[in-house]
Order: sequence, then structure tokens, then C-alpha cells
Amino acid sequence: MEHPENLRACHPDQFVVLVVDDEVLLLKLVRRTLERNGHFIMTAESGEAALLLSRQFPGEVHLLLTDVCMPGMSGIQLARQIMTERPRTCVLLMSGSFDEINPGFPLVRKPFGAAKLSEAVKGLLPASQSLRESE
Repeated sequence: MEHPENLRACHPDQFVVLVVDDEVLLLKLVRRTLERNGHFIMTAESGEAALLLSRQFPGEVHLLLTDVCMPGMSGIQLARQIMTERPRTCVLLMSGSFDEINPGFPLVRKPFGAAKLSEAVKGLLPASQSLRESE
């Protein structure tokens, strides 16, 4: 998890993405992919840690990208709590389960490559809209 004292101020034109997964290697892959796309990335290894990070981060969180199945708080529970606290935050779920999931949020299936992840995120973050206009 990011330590709040390590969170640098992001550039005003960057989208802020909070990525949550209990698999550290996947967190690193997602971070690298989305940073290459110009996004400011915060990571957490659990729903509880993500909530704490979200509450301590002073800026807007534009997207929550979270695994569905995690120990403790599930990604769906986390998404609902984040939406309560930050109603303008978009949600994108990740899942490796091929069971029918209908959480009411967009979903990207694992395993995914950089292109598929970038496309899914881009579909939720309006590239044509200036961040300054939306805030």
C-alpha cells in the first residue's frame, strides 16, 4: 500500500486511479501500464487498505480499479463503499473467475494484457474532457 507521506501531488491533467488487488505482481503490472498512459496511480493490497488510502488522499480519485475476489472486503463491497464516500469515482472491476458476475459495474476479465487494460480504462475516463472542467 502507498504510504500517505509518499503520495506526491499529481499533475492537474492526470487522472487518478486507485488500483486494488491482493496479487503484488499484478499491482506492479497494472501500475506500469497505466503510468505509461499518463495516469497517477495509487495501489493497495486489500479493500481495507484502499479505503484508508482513499480517505487520506486529498484529491479526486477518478477511477477505482479493483479485483472482485480478495480476502476480507471484496472488490464489490469496496466499490460500493467508495461510491458512497466519493460518488464521482468510476469503478472498473477485475476478475479471473469465469462465474457469471453481475455486480452492476464494468468488468475486465483476467488475464488481460496491457492493451486490453488500457482500452477498458480509457473507456471509463473521458479523454476529451478536461479534468479542470470536471472538477
